[in-house]
Amino acid sequence: MLDFLKFNLISFIIVLISRWIIVPFDHIDISLANYMWLPIGSTIIVTLMFGFSRSFYGILTALLLVAGINKGFVWDPYQFSYIGKVIDSLGPIVSIMMMRVFQLSDFFDSGKVNHLHIVFLVILNSIVVTLPKVFIYPLGGKEIPDPVAFMSSYISSDIVGGLVFIYAFVLLFKPILIKNKLI
Repeated sequence: MLDFLKFNLISFIIVLISRWIIVPFDHIDISLANYMWLPIGSTIIVTLMFGFSRSFYGILTALLLVAGINKGFVWDPYQFSYIGKVIDSLGPIVSIMMMRVFQLSDFFDSGKVNHLHIVFLVILNSIVVTLPKVFIYPLGGKEIPDPVAFMSSYISSDIVGGLVFIYAFVLLFKPILIKNKLI
């Protein structure tokens, strides 16, 4: 139980920081994504480090907290971005499960980080979290004028943000990763 709380708290802090960094770059128009969605990388990193069950609640709480603060903790039918945060929280789990089905989920090959599988995970995760949003966001009355532009905007921002966050994380924590023989 103590490990569960500790890992969820660490997940919460990492995702919260990654989300707060990009708040000034948020758009009012939902059809345009943030240029670099860092939380996608943080959700992937903590899911890989701690596992599904020991990081999910921390991820979800951090994303919902920031969304709530940004929206004044108001819930009405037009704010389906809260559901989008649940999708963002489940994205790494679904993506990793899909990769396991096709036996592509060897993220730590012989104890070392397998960079290509992590890059593929970032790309797959960006697709997995974007597709449902195309159908869910319009339910609240928001209009997506061009679904193709919406998807390309969200997928590209997820890929860039995910790769940038993971790269920065590896650079910052390189001594720890080397000590544990992960790189």
